[in-house]
Amino acid sequence: MNPAVRNMLRPVIVFALPAVLLWAGAAVAEDYVLGPDDVIEVSVWLHRELERTVTIDGSGMITYPPLGEMQAAGLTPRQLGDRLAERLGGFLRQTVAVTVTVTQFMSRSVFVSGAVARPGRYGFERIPGLIDAISQAGGALPGADLSRVQVVRKEGETRRSIDADVASTLRDGVGVQLPELRPGDTIVVPGALAGVASAAGDGVGVLGEVNRPGLYPVGGGQDLWTVLAAAGGISPRGDLSNVNVITRQGAGQVILKVNLRDVLAHGTRAPFVLRSGDVVFVASTATTAAGKTWAVLQEVLGTSGDVLRLLLVRDVLTR
Repeated sequence: MNPAVRNMLRPVIVFALPAVLLWAGAAVAEDYVLGPDDVIEVSVWLHRELERTVTIDGSGMITYPPLGEMQAAGLTPRQLGDRLAERLGGFLRQTVAVTVTVTQFMSRSVFVSGAVARPGRYGFERIPGLIDAISQAGGALPGADLSRVQVVRKEGETRRSIDADVASTLRDGVGVQLPELRPGDTIVVPGALAGVASAAGDGVGVLGEVNRPGLYPVGGGQDLWTVLAAAGGISPRGDLSNVNVITRQGAGQVILKVNLRDVLAHGTRAPFVLRSGDVVFVASTATTAAGKTWAVLQEVLGTSGDVLRLLLVRDVLTR
């Protein structure tokens, strides 16, 4: 081929590839199906007063003033935008363009707990692999045992634990195939924090009405306020006057009730210091949680404080 002709063709090939990639990325976003807990942003062309950020509730509905409730789950962002535009057109008596953008993909989320930098719930447009999910949580902490990672999966009314040797995969690139994650899975990375009730551990479990339930290091001891702050603080439904600490006493366990609301009002002579193996439970002000008894907590933690039991307690007491 003539060199001049070859040089003319080369830019066409180079610039065509990004266009294909951009089109593929857009197709992925358009194919996403909305679900409960997703957070979306609604923008209306030339009507900034109608911009809203809303969360899809458990029944798949959104509340969008001035239209009221609308079904959102099961639709793509474009389909929901078209429906909003159709209804807003009648309200505004003009043709409008509505853009729906997903800001948090929480209907496709997994929990990452244990010896990771940022335990919590993470949402994804597409559920990633196990290693990527751990990386999203800030990666494993020093001393984490990646050869004994567990994926806890809820199947009906029961839970199944799937073992995963992440260390072998990272080290050799081979080994047992890592399990594919599903929405709602909980990843448990064991390590120094895995045995919460073990004398060898240095972690405190934080459950109930906090923003990031999980396991948190205390080292030689941490004040209760500090550990709650590490767990993202108390949620809006948290009852400051009803914070309970399960701690060891002799061969058994006792529950100590701490009224943090009173502490805020009157102060305290000494901070409440947590010890390794303690479990903090922040009660809820909601009536739906009033019937959850401490007998359940004592029964589950009575003989063992391992991570799986801790996760079970969290599900029982915070749903």
